[in-house]
Amino acid sequence: MKRKRKSIAYPTKVGNKDEHIEQMGPVITDLPKFICQIILLKLPTRSILICKCVCKTWRVLISDPEFAKMHFAQAEAYPMVRPWGPTRVSRTLYLVEPEDEFSLAIKDKDYLSDCDYGSLKFDKCHFRMNLAKYKLPLRDAEKVMNNDDNVNLMRNRKHGSKRMPCIKIRPNDHKYNVVNSCNGFLCLSEPIFNDPVVVCNPVTGEFMHLPEASKRENQKVTIHCGIGFSPKANRYKVVRIFDQGSPHPITMAEAHTLGSSSWKLIGSCPCSSYNQLAFPTYIEGALYWFYYDPLKYVILSFDLDSENFQSLPPLPFQREQYRNVSMGVLGNCLCVCDAHGIHINLWVLKNHGAKRSWRRKISIETDHFGFDGERWPSGLYKPMKYCKDGGLLMFNYRTNALIYHHPKTHRFIYLKLRGIKSNFSAISHVPSFISLKDILVGDDVNILNINSRCAQMKLLGETRALFLEEEIADLASDFFTSDSSDED
Repeated sequence: MKRKRKSIAYPTKVGNKDEHIEQMGPVITDLPKFICQIILLKLPTRSILICKCVCKTWRVLISDPEFAKMHFAQAEAYPMVRPWGPTRVSRTLYLVEPEDEFSLAIKDKDYLSDCDYGSLKFDKCHFRMNLAKYKLPLRDAEKVMNNDDNVNLMRNRKHGSKRMPCIKIRPNDHKYNVVNSCNGFLCLSEPIFNDPVVVCNPVTGEFMHLPEASKRENQKVTIHCGIGFSPKANRYKVVRIFDQGSPHPITMAEAHTLGSSSWKLIGSCPCSSYNQLAFPTYIEGALYWFYYDPLKYVILSFDLDSENFQSLPPLPFQREQYRNVSMGVLGNCLCVCDAHGIHINLWVLKNHGAKRSWRRKISIETDHFGFDGERWPSGLYKPMKYCKDGGLLMFNYRTNALIYHHPKTHRFIYLKLRGIKSNFSAISHVPSFISLKDILVGDDVNILNINSRCAQMKLLGETRALFLEEEIADLASDFFTSDSSDED
């Protein structure tokens, strides 16, 4: 289908109810439009989607581009986790959202003072997180639907009735890698060469295929990519980095503006073909990649307005090995997390006019006992969210768990993913109701929807529920932590 947007007329007061509803007297849909918007905007994303199915009136309101913009203006980033494994085709994403705006807040009654940590008492009810399930598209949905050999009908053991069809498919044929997130949209790549092929919005279920990249002479298979937004052009772009030439390849880059029909060659990229770019991150009009040179850590920056690569100040630390260092966004700043030895240090990139420099935001000493008498988990930590109460939410890859830490109260909450035997990957994602139809250049674009393709089919393992199991650790008062957020 072609890109279309129907005009949406909305009366001063919500109306058009069935006759039998009108006879029941005043209902919530009698409220003015702006009041309904305020009520809905206070709900978690998944609850808004449920409200969309309640009645036609709310469906029209929530589908309105005006509502989508209002929601995005106040939306916050939360962890989005995904079961991961080389033999797994996981099209399921889980957005970790609080139940309400107070779920991530530590109230004053939870502690007596900043110094009296020995009297701390915590209640689990003050930290309530829900898992909202979303789906990614399959790489070849038509092939799956038409191939009966892939489908196994699971039967109810008690009554012998048929359950929802369950599909067993080959991972390399049908799964995508999740590259990065930008303003509610995900960039997906095929798993072998990491070539960007799809952009989707998991909340609306919409997705689109990117045009095939240009066939460059002597192009190598090493590809890095990412999606970002150009504020000046008001356009979304996907960047693709690849090697060209032989026997001494040159690293090149090209960009695609969503909605156009081709890729634009940018030129050479200031990194070597031997560098493995990691943690693609978008923030404020630029894409960043992190990599380890034989002698130092380097961050590659690409400005989406000027379409030029830029240099960043060197990191204030160096390690002999490329391990336990990640990159993300913290408090609207680019952040690097270094989990080395007995410390977890988070560094943020601060702007000082034309100059930029690194400042240590948080330092946590982990050489103390916490979770049920055990030491802090080691391994790679990725920053997920800097909470309004000053707390920090991180994802630990070794334990597949979210860890919440508050610097003032020394409060640590360990949220373990349970229910599915798998490793997990995690990104920070801002949920959005903005339609792909409203951000594209041109009209001749085919927009598909995940919910209308293979909607009745289940992959093996998708029927199991994922949940968070919470543990609380109150560490000793001599546990060291510092918050340097006031540094300039």
